[in-house]
Amino acid sequence: MDAIQRIECKNKAAFVMSFVITDGKFTSPSSGDYPVLQSCTIDLAPTKLPEGNVVWAVVSAYWGSTKAAAEKFTFAMNGKIAVYEVEGTLFGYSINFKGIEDDPGSRPPGFPIFIPIKQEEFLNWAHTIDVPGVWTCAPRSADDVVAACNWAAQNGYTVRPRGIMHNWSPLSVTPGLPDYNKLLLIDTTVSLNDISFIPPHGSVGPSVKVGTGATMAALMQFLETQQGGNGVAPGYSFPHIPAPDNLTVGGVMAINAHGTAVPTPPNDNFTTTYGSMSNRILSLTAVVTDPQGTDPTKAYQLKIFERGDKETTAFMTQLGRALITEVTIQVIDNYNLRCLSITNIDSATLFKEPAGGPPPPNSCGDFLNQSGRIEVIWFPFTTYPWLKVWTVDAAKPATSRQVDGPNNYTFSDNLPDFVTSLIDIILNSDPSLTVKFGQMMLDMTNSGLDGLVLGYPVLPQCRDIWGASKNTLFYVKDTTLRITANGYAVLMNKANVQQAIADFTTQFETMLTAYQGQNKFPINSPLEIRVTGLDSGDGMPSVTGGPAGRPVISSLATDAETIKNNWDVAVWFDVLTIPGTKYAMDFYTELEEWFTQHFTAPATKVVPEWSKGWAYTTNGAWTNDAFIDGIKQDFTTNRAADDNWAWEQAILAKYDAYNIYQSQLTQTLFS
Repeated sequence: MDAIQRIECKNKAAFVMSFVITDGKFTSPSSGDYPVLQSCTIDLAPTKLPEGNVVWAVVSAYWGSTKAAAEKFTFAMNGKIAVYEVEGTLFGYSINFKGIEDDPGSRPPGFPIFIPIKQEEFLNWAHTIDVPGVWTCAPRSADDVVAACNWAAQNGYTVRPRGIMHNWSPLSVTPGLPDYNKLLLIDTTVSLNDISFIPPHGSVGPSVKVGTGATMAALMQFLETQQGGNGVAPGYSFPHIPAPDNLTVGGVMAINAHGTAVPTPPNDNFTTTYGSMSNRILSLTAVVTDPQGTDPTKAYQLKIFERGDKETTAFMTQLGRALITEVTIQVIDNYNLRCLSITNIDSATLFKEPAGGPPPPNSCGDFLNQSGRIEVIWFPFTTYPWLKVWTVDAAKPATSRQVDGPNNYTFSDNLPDFVTSLIDIILNSDPSLTVKFGQMMLDMTNSGLDGLVLGYPVLPQCRDIWGASKNTLFYVKDTTLRITANGYAVLMNKANVQQAIADFTTQFETMLTAYQGQNKFPINSPLEIRVTGLDSGDGMPSVTGGPAGRPVISSLATDAETIKNNWDVAVWFDVLTIPGTKYAMDFYTELEEWFTQHFTAPATKVVPEWSKGWAYTTNGAWTNDAFIDGIKQDFTTNRAADDNWAWEQAILAKYDAYNIYQSQLTQTLFS
């Protein structure tokens, strides 16, 4: 029996057709309908069908019958294509086998034949990084990743993991290079997405093992369906998670992603840390070279790093300077969350200075003390911010609407045409419309929260919603307005949060007004504020019995300085604008200078949010060498020799003998 990897069907019939490949139990994704004189090919490589299975094609005529081809083949990762021509009419057609062809597609010389590869566009979510024709492979297993990395090392390629491509900072792919001929992307989303639950064992509580290509949406849905949880909501969860659901777990862990929450007794006080997702890692599997190995070729291989081994802390947040295939993460019992959207408290009240005392009533700090979970979204040139307040509520409050799925703010996910048209005018013709645009977005938000469309109640209200944790924690979809953002974590004591917010919002508004006076409108999207706990090993289990530790270069990492100054939270500040907006880089540069001069020890410290914009000059983000040097210094001062930036750099290099896991930005950071 002939062995093939792909089947091609050429439509020479008088109807629209589609086809699939099956082995009787497994069925491939459909080709989709396609018309006469077109051809489609299905590649079995990205599927999880075992090699050796016997497969055949099944053709479906649109408005007609479905037929199976007579020929059967053995599936093998050999690149070969079985070619068919479909001829006839809806009243009778035939599936004619024409032969087997070798792989016609180009591939880099010597690249493993059993790994699918093609040239694809790398386009990040904000469309600020757009690189066409990058070699992108889709391994079917972690062993395939190893093979691809060894080929790359032997052929002078750099290797970057590719997930959903949501990141703003160019940690994976550097834009604007002369060529990308020696870059290999590894698409983790196709096959590195298995998820399995691990019940409590020994001193380690419940956890989940997940491939780094799985999305956060898939992970949270899986956890919610697991039996054995003792929470009021089904299954398991985390204390907080990033707002977008379409992110890969690998991307989330690489940049110590976060949501918004701090411990707040009695209801919101889980016996775990409230820092980043990276700090929840119990073990991970990485593709590394073995520095102690006897193999003279120093081949890449899979290695498991466990919590309690010191070197594991270097991989828990690594900015893409390593390739992780799988992580095991601590989970907690699931819980119900209410999310209340408040838009009738003015900015003067929300951001009021505390005057040396407790946070004023109805201020951000006041809500933080009450619930522990807040987010501020403040459209420029408006008076009333959108404040979200989450509370852990076992039972549904009387005024809340129960939501059984995530992403409940449909008004922000699907913008009407007149909004996008106005954006185009703002960018290209009349930036002064930014003022009206901010007010319009706030008005749309208020109407949307109340379920109003053109003043009529059409949609369910989402101003007050309640449900299992993920259903109120996920609220950003890929279809929301594409923006760019700066991002900083300011570490401090929780008692100083309101003062920090007051200082920042005053500076932000002062700068907006000053730029407006020069007829400049660099910021046309919201300011955002969130608050989380920090990352430490306290309360986290050790798998090996050694100190649990925490990610070395997490933006939330605790150290001697945080302990000395009694810092226990981080306030995350982001300022958003549409890519390409004039004077945005001037604004971001000036604001960053204020950040670094204003938020200083012993009261506070500024750390970059790795996924977003930082190190600004008027030439753009990630171009300020002095800021980058300051980052390295901040992760060195008051740190032990095996817990600083140089140690992180050395450990990651130690396990990457051929230096293949690099981008221009990681080279700048880790050199």
